[in-house]
Amino acid sequence: MSRIESPAERRQRLVDTHGYNGLALLTLYDGWRYFEPAELDGFVAFELHRGTAVACGDPVCAEADVPVLLSLFAAYCTGRDWRFSFVGASARVGKIAAALGMTVVKVGEEPFLDLSHSGLTGNAAKKARSAINLARRTGVTVEEYRDPSPAVDSEITAIARDWLATRNSPPMGFLLRSRPLALREKKRIFIASHDDRIVAVLTCSLAPARGLLYIEEQLRRPDAPYGTSELLIDHARRAARDSGLALLSLGTAPLHNAVQQPYGTFRVLTLLFRALRARANPVYNFASLAHFKKKFAPAFWEDTFLVCQGASPRVALSVIAAFAPEGIAAVMLPRSLRWLRLVPAAALWSAGFAGVLLAGFMAWEFPDALDPARLGIVTMFVARRPAEVMFDWAQVTVLAHRMISLGVMAAAGALFWQRRVRA
Repeated sequence: MSRIESPAERRQRLVDTHGYNGLALLTLYDGWRYFEPAELDGFVAFELHRGTAVACGDPVCAEADVPVLLSLFAAYCTGRDWRFSFVGASARVGKIAAALGMTVVKVGEEPFLDLSHSGLTGNAAKKARSAINLARRTGVTVEEYRDPSPAVDSEITAIARDWLATRNSPPMGFLLRSRPLALREKKRIFIASHDDRIVAVLTCSLAPARGLLYIEEQLRRPDAPYGTSELLIDHARRAARDSGLALLSLGTAPLHNAVQQPYGTFRVLTLLFRALRARANPVYNFASLAHFKKKFAPAFWEDTFLVCQGASPRVALSVIAAFAPEGIAAVMLPRSLRWLRLVPAAALWSAGFAGVLLAGFMAWEFPDALDPARLGIVTMFVARRPAEVMFDWAQVTVLAHRMISLGVMAAAGALFWQRRVRA
């Protein structure tokens, strides 16, 4: 009798068979929710943020089943009163989703190296070749990390920590969580050493359905010699070619050419993308990242999309919240101004605390003000004749009711928004 396949084994089989997007391996990491319809061999990995199911990359299934799985997932979310979005969807899924009437927004482009070519040749790749040659002359060496070692693992963890500490942005969530050693048996990991010390790490995942090696994380120490990152990528390119793979993906360049939308105009969004690319570089180096990828003279670039149903600002906020575990304000602020993210929360808590104190004080000093019927009558009186309010006892009671109402509303509002921010 054949053994029953567990859900985890089924998802692993599907990634190994139908993994097309470079993000496919990420769907097997811990922490996801899964939509796995019984009538179809496929799944969607997602997180729930602010009532939106934010999905990772593409649905994992056979290409012919993608339209059906997209429709089933949309119905699944609608039945739970959720919105949904796919972040980092491939050009293939973007085209299918647009045909289904979904909103498809280009959010960047992904460059690919064609491994059938001999290497980084031509004038377009001369900067990459120069950096690689300089790193070699400096004494940087690269090797693939195959046999696990606690000492090397510790070094990689330290490099990841040091790398994140140098970033002007806070630690990110969702697709940008740093987990270089997660599912290591399914990855290819390359380490660069200099002076008998590991100075950089490159982790890559496979997308078997496309013969693709996808660069997932590049981590290096602040004092790594110039050209170390380029040398790591070139080593990964050679290893992928020797393994018979067809393509090497350098990962998405966010917002690259995102003002050119193939499936709609999205005027407000394109203006926002233009502003972010121009103004957000102190926090996120969108332009610098795209420039770095261009150094390798990619054979072609493919659009990367966000797919959702309708055009909802709440979906956009949910996607930002997925990437921002420390709050949306932290994502938008440089490190030197990160303390400002505490101001809204402090203001809300202060208003709530003051409202509770005020409500308690007024209830103690003016107990008659707690009569609900009187509260309704007096509120109507104030609404109709506000100019006649005088400061005798009866009118002080009226003011007490109004202050109690404001205090309770402030306290309730503070608690409500605190819970929404943490959701």
